[in-house]
Amino acid sequence: MELSDKIKHVFVLMLENHSFDNIFAGSKIPGLRVAKDTDYNLYRGAQFHVGSGAPMNMPTDPGHEFEDVVEQLCGKGSSVSHGVYPKINNSGFAYNYATSTSEDTGLPHYGQIGDIMLNFDTEKDLTPTYQLATEFAVCDHWYSSLPGPTWPNRFFVHGGSSAGLDHSPTTEQMAWWETIEGFAYENGSIFDRLNSKGKSWNIYIDNGKHRAGSVAQACSIRNISHSRIQWLDSLIKRLKNNTYKADYTFIEPNYGDITRGTYKEGSSQHPMDGTHGGEALIEKVYEAIRNSSLWEESLLLITYDEHGGFYDSVAPPPATEPGDKTMSKDYNQFGFKFDRYGVRVPAIVISPYIKKGTVSHTTFDHTSVIATLRKVFDIGHLTKRDLKANELSPLLTLSEPRKDCPKKLDSPIKQTIDNTLSQEALAKLDEEPLPSSGNLVGFMFILLKTKIEMSDGSPQERSKLIDEFKALKTRGEARAYAEDVLDMADSKWARE
Repeated sequence: MELSDKIKHVFVLMLENHSFDNIFAGSKIPGLRVAKDTDYNLYRGAQFHVGSGAPMNMPTDPGHEFEDVVEQLCGKGSSVSHGVYPKINNSGFAYNYATSTSEDTGLPHYGQIGDIMLNFDTEKDLTPTYQLATEFAVCDHWYSSLPGPTWPNRFFVHGGSSAGLDHSPTTEQMAWWETIEGFAYENGSIFDRLNSKGKSWNIYIDNGKHRAGSVAQACSIRNISHSRIQWLDSLIKRLKNNTYKADYTFIEPNYGDITRGTYKEGSSQHPMDGTHGGEALIEKVYEAIRNSSLWEESLLLITYDEHGGFYDSVAPPPATEPGDKTMSKDYNQFGFKFDRYGVRVPAIVISPYIKKGTVSHTTFDHTSVIATLRKVFDIGHLTKRDLKANELSPLLTLSEPRKDCPKKLDSPIKQTIDNTLSQEALAKLDEEPLPSSGNLVGFMFILLKTKIEMSDGSPQERSKLIDEFKALKTRGEARAYAEDVLDMADSKWARE
């Protein structure tokens, strides 16, 4: 049977910032290639070994910008020279965590440096993840699409490329995106392609306490309006009522308190937040699909956008260059050719056609999502990268769907971590100036894009909204702006 005979609905849930070893090196799942406790990194002459006991949340955000990852993979002081990536030995994770200020969340204490090398007790700490990994397929050579941060890696899953972007978005790039109504690919996004082929798609995001954390990153892309984004609870309800029919579904977590830069109280599993919200999200999504009428024709992928600075023991191999046009001259700051994958990330592939306990050693990256959609829906390729990417059909080896797949997962253990900050601390964060690059910059662009979409479209109104946006100076002002825009959007579009 062809994959298109077995699968009619593809779901992708993409979480945040964990390496494969961080999640699975302590899982004891047979056959996985994972770090050994003899592996270590050096910092100031001390050895920091791989081991168990990863903290549920990190005190600071480990570096994961392009320059951070070069140092993590290649050692202290390494950099890309004339487009050539240095030799990889995975030796610089501890040094980089101890010294990098790229995320602007402070430096760890000396006694916390070794946390970057540690892994979870997957079965105990990440129960839904462990159950799904052992019930279906876990891929131990799924790589992020470039050795860098969240935004370009998420662009790869949606377009087979980051259009040359090798770093987090800056205010200058945000201003340019505004002129072209969003981030653009030379060959369009997977959503453009699905539209052209008459295939249906939806994007869902998990709701949460912090309004700005429910802004979908995919809305930064041209032709994807905030009006297309729906609440995850709507998907759960429609699956339960057996009224859901979309061909492709992409799910984003809630990103937590993003305006203050803490990411707390979300469901993305951001290192500074904790894992419980993400595990609960995994449980909710799986159970909704499993108990729906679509189950026997569905494939669910759960993966992470990038490694978040955590140690991994496997060197990322060379990758096919996407071959599309760099859409802005300042996108490529480091001369990177996009000819190497990023650090390994966790990936679990779920379908009743997958044999229990499957372990795949095949090389995948985020463009394998596009390759799989091409196999299921015959939509063609977007770039040379996704054309060459391995797709997921070899994992679906069974000729008939299994009947023993669990209908319910064990709920994640509630973590005893204090995610709260005092009112004084929150007020201090609100007074901080807006950063010039990073996640908040990108999400603020989406909010401006959304407000322009809701306007009358006149040049005068557009100019007024841009000037209003440029007047924002602090994190607190950004938070108020986010709440205002999202209130307007909810009123105008009444998301389900």
